[in-house]
Amino acid sequence: MLHSPFLFLHIVTMFALVAFHSGPQILALAAARTGQKSALGSIAGLYERTGRAVPPLGILGALFGIATGLTGGFNLLAPWLLIAYALFVLLVVYGGMVSYPYIVRIGEAAREDRPNWEQLIGRRLTVIVTSDALLLVLIIADMVVKPFG
Repeated sequence: MLHSPFLFLHIVTMFALVAFHSGPQILALAAARTGQKSALGSIAGLYERTGRAVPPLGILGALFGIATGLTGGFNLLAPWLLIAYALFVLLVVYGGMVSYPYIVRIGEAAREDRPNWEQLIGRRLTVIVTSDALLLVLIIADMVVKPFG
C-alpha cells in the first residue's frame, strides 16, 4: 500500500495546479465579460504570479504519479496512461504558449488602460478558457475511466 500516499500527493498536487491555473482564468473571463477593466488587470496580475507555480507543481505532480505507478504495480505504458501523458503534455504546451501569455497580455492592456484592451478579449478568451477546461476534463475522465486498460 505504499502507492496510496503517492496517489494522494499526486491528486493534491494536481488539484493545486488546476486551482492556480484555472481559477484566475475563470475569474479573468468573468471580469472581461462584465467589462470590469480594473478587476481584469488585477486578476491577470494574480494569474501571472500564480502561473509561475504551475510548472513546478506539474513536474511534482507527474513525479508523484510515476511514483504511484511504480509502487502500485501499474504498467506505466498502459494505453490510458499514455493518453494521460499526451493530454498532460498538450495542456502544458497550450498553457505555456497560449493561455498564460494571452491572459497576461490582456491584463497588461487593461492595467495600462490601452484603448484596444476590449478588442484583445473578444471570443478568444472564451475559447482559451474553454479549451483548457476541456483538456482538464479529458484528463480526469481518462484517469477515472482508464480506457483500453
